[in-house]
Amino acid sequence: MEAEYKYRISDASIFDSILKDSLVSKHLRNEKKDSIRMYAVYYDTADEDLRNAGIAYRIRNENDRLVATIKWDIDVSEGLHRREEINLVINDERFLDAPNIEIFKSSDAYEVLHQAVGDKPLEKTVEMDFERQLVRIDTGKSINAISLDSGVIKTPRGDMDILELEIELYHGEEEDFKQLSRKIAEKYGLEPEDESKLQRAFK
Repeated sequence: MEAEYKYRISDASIFDSILKDSLVSKHLRNEKKDSIRMYAVYYDTADEDLRNAGIAYRIRNENDRLVATIKWDIDVSEGLHRREEINLVINDERFLDAPNIEIFKSSDAYEVLHQAVGDKPLEKTVEMDFERQLVRIDTGKSINAISLDSGVIKTPRGDMDILELEIELYHGEEEDFKQLSRKIAEKYGLEPEDESKLQRAFK
């Protein structure tokens, strides 16, 4: 189960301000930010069966690593996104042009996918190209990641900007993660974002 807060922001400099704040700086596990180039492609059937079932099928190039991801059972409240998530590392870039659900056959995601799409082929729907800057923090009760995503969502109707801040629970007490996120959001006037990047692409 993935749990993360999303906040849409208007100024990227707020990310550095948060990292320098004692709320966060005293818990930093890596003072140097990781920088990850993300190129993601989302897929669906021609009938949008995955979208209608609340399922996201994504293949993302993360620097030099290709990862296929399924997300489903999404629940969102006041910027807190919860969902089931399965990730698989893919070793062949040709899979980007001919994806299928069979690679998830040994996972809990397969039955969910098969019920939604059956044997229908998958096609590209949305592409995203962005950079993620990320740090990890350890409060002693929870381990979390704070990240800044900046780039574009590419849709048939044109490009949309990405500029959002995320706080994700990696491990530990969920209540500690929530309290930290709320303190940061309140102090910096962050606006909760209930829509995912993919949902924004279809607006």
